[in-house]
Amino acid sequence: MKAPFEHPLAEDYEYHVFPNEVQSLISEFDGAPELTTNVFSQQSGHKVYALTLTDPSVPRKNKQALFVSRPHAHEPAGTAAILELAKALLSYGIYTNLDSEWRTEILRRYVITLIPDANPSGSHRAPVKFWDGSEIPNEKFFLWMFGESGETAGERFPRVADWDVREVTPPTLLGIAYEQIDEHTYIEPNRDYRSTFFQSFFELDKKYNYDVWLDLHQTEFINSENNASIHLPTCYDDLSEDLQTEHYDLGEAITRRWRESGAMPKDEPQVPYRTNHAQRDFLTAVWLPISSRLVHIVTEVQNNNPKTPIPMQVYFQGVALFVP
Repeated sequence: MKAPFEHPLAEDYEYHVFPNEVQSLISEFDGAPELTTNVFSQQSGHKVYALTLTDPSVPRKNKQALFVSRPHAHEPAGTAAILELAKALLSYGIYTNLDSEWRTEILRRYVITLIPDANPSGSHRAPVKFWDGSEIPNEKFFLWMFGESGETAGERFPRVADWDVREVTPPTLLGIAYEQIDEHTYIEPNRDYRSTFFQSFFELDKKYNYDVWLDLHQTEFINSENNASIHLPTCYDDLSEDLQTEHYDLGEAITRRWRESGAMPKDEPQVPYRTNHAQRDFLTAVWLPISSRLVHIVTEVQNNNPKTPIPMQVYFQGVALFVP
């Protein structure tokens, strides 16, 4: 897909990121014939929106189906980029005069489901709209991310896939990455099938049978010259040769497009946790059933660092969206 914008938006451009902003924007999309909106409720009462955009007159068999998501509440550039794509496809705001042939082609060729924010219950607790490194140093950012220990002040709460307040000392600062799923239990969305993140995918996949899943993430790239990277599934080595090729080729295409757009990505797509067998085995158990039948790619764009200001963070995530 060709991007509707070829450069970062202005510094003062107002992105939609916080849950109330996302909800307000989506309410303005209501009635668009190209749009189907599904809503999934979290235990907290927050709503996770799934926006599916396509030309309904073209049969699904003639299209490629994409699922695009932002699972982590501390990685907001994905939400902003996803909603810019939705605005472009719906001729909203600054995209009102966008080439109609571009929109027509995209909507005829694709079914695109967008999950702007899979964990609004975490996002609404964020102290800032974006993390740009100017206000909160990484040491404090890590505490906001996964929590501050309830036992030792200033120490990060352990990163775990799930935890129960009855079994651990609750964190002093609740990490915004986690989703509460019942009175006692918290989970990391992309590591537990009970999350709204996975539940939205499983329900909608029954209808659309997705071909590609783009997961928009951010990381800090501390002491690195890079500001973007593609992660292949941890189960990459367990996939068929054909699926390995499909995963790698899409990852390489995004990496190449990033270079053309001014990013400094890692040289080639990465397979994370190859030497950390505990993490690899855990994530493989979660993702192998999915990555064995569709292409699942993770983008990582620099977070909380002045070297990659907010418009660049959003732009690089947006660039990745227009490659499949």
